[in-house]
Amino acid sequence: MTLYEYEIRMLACQLRRLDQEFTTHMQAWANRDIKTTKGKKQEPYYKNFKQFFDYEKREKEILGLSIIDEQIDDATIHLLRNVNK
Repeated sequence: MTLYEYEIRMLACQLRRLDQEFTTHMQAWANRDIKTTKGKKQEPYYKNFKQFFDYEKREKEILGLSIIDEQIDDATIHLLRNVNK
Protein backbone atom coordinates (compact mmCIF):
# COMPACT_ATOMS: atom_id res chain seq x y z
CA MET A 1 0.00 0.00 0.00
CA THR A 2 1.39 3.40 -0.93
CA LEU A 3 1.37 6.46 1.31
CA TYR A 4 -1.32 8.03 -0.89
CA GLU A 5 -3.56 4.97 -0.53
CA TYR A 6 -3.02 5.00 3.23
CA GLU A 7 -4.04 8.66 3.45
CA ILE A 8 -7.18 7.98 1.41
CA ARG A 9 -8.11 5.08 3.69
CA MET A 10 -7.55 7.23 6.78
CA LEU A 11 -9.77 9.97 5.31
CA ALA A 12 -12.45 7.38 4.58
CA CYS A 13 -12.19 6.13 8.16
CA GLN A 14 -12.64 9.65 9.54
CA LEU A 15 -15.66 10.25 7.30
CA ARG A 16 -17.16 6.93 8.40
CA ARG A 17 -16.74 8.02 12.03
CA LEU A 18 -18.43 11.32 11.17
CA ASP A 19 -21.42 9.40 9.86
CA GLN A 20 -21.50 7.40 13.11
CA GLU A 21 -21.38 10.65 15.12
CA PHE A 22 -24.24 12.01 13.03
CA THR A 23 -26.32 8.90 13.66
CA THR A 24 -25.65 9.10 17.39
CA HIS A 25 -26.62 12.75 17.55
CA MET A 26 -29.70 12.20 15.42
CA GLN A 27 -30.80 9.43 17.76
CA ALA A 28 -30.33 11.71 20.76
CA TRP A 29 -32.37 14.35 19.00
CA ALA A 30 -35.13 11.90 18.15
CA ASN A 31 -35.26 10.55 21.68
CA ARG A 32 -35.44 14.06 23.06
CA ASP A 33 -32.44 13.48 25.29
CA ILE A 34 -31.69 17.13 24.78
CA LYS A 35 -34.58 18.45 26.81
CA THR A 36 -32.51 21.25 28.29
CA THR A 37 -34.45 24.46 28.49
CA LYS A 38 -33.70 28.11 28.99
CA GLY A 39 -35.60 31.10 30.21
CA LYS A 40 -38.80 31.42 32.15
CA LYS A 41 -40.88 30.08 29.29
CA GLN A 42 -38.97 26.77 29.36
CA GLU A 43 -38.25 26.89 25.64
CA PRO A 44 -35.87 24.30 24.17
CA TYR A 45 -32.19 25.22 24.21
CA TYR A 46 -31.72 23.96 20.63
CA LYS A 47 -34.26 25.29 18.15
CA ASN A 48 -33.21 22.92 15.36
CA PHE A 49 -30.95 19.94 14.79
CA LYS A 50 -28.21 21.94 13.06
CA GLN A 51 -27.63 23.93 16.26
CA PHE A 52 -27.21 20.63 18.08
CA PHE A 53 -24.88 19.01 15.52
CA ASP A 54 -23.47 20.79 12.46
CA TYR A 55 -22.59 18.02 10.00
CA GLU A 56 -21.19 20.33 7.34
CA LYS A 57 -18.87 22.09 9.79
CA ARG A 58 -17.46 18.80 11.08
CA GLU A 59 -17.03 17.55 7.52
CA LYS A 60 -15.07 20.67 6.58
CA GLU A 61 -12.86 20.20 9.67
CA ILE A 62 -12.10 16.62 8.67
CA LEU A 63 -11.42 17.51 5.04
CA GLY A 64 -9.19 20.41 6.09
CA LEU A 65 -11.26 23.10 4.41
CA SER A 66 -11.05 26.57 5.89
CA ILE A 67 -14.03 27.73 7.88
CA ILE A 68 -14.81 31.40 7.50
CA ASP A 69 -16.48 33.13 10.40
CA GLU A 70 -19.99 34.06 9.39
CA GLN A 71 -20.18 37.02 11.70
CA ILE A 72 -17.55 39.71 11.97
CA ASP A 73 -18.31 42.42 14.45
CA ASP A 74 -18.19 46.11 13.52
CA ALA A 75 -15.12 46.78 15.66
CA THR A 76 -13.07 44.25 13.67
CA ILE A 77 -14.18 45.76 10.36
CA HIS A 78 -13.33 49.26 11.60
CA LEU A 79 -9.90 48.08 12.77
CA LEU A 80 -9.16 46.42 9.42
CA ARG A 81 -10.17 49.55 7.52
CA ASN A 82 -7.85 51.68 9.66
CA VAL A 83 -4.94 49.29 9.18
CA ASN A 84 -5.31 49.46 5.40
CA LYS A 85 -5.10 53.29 5.40
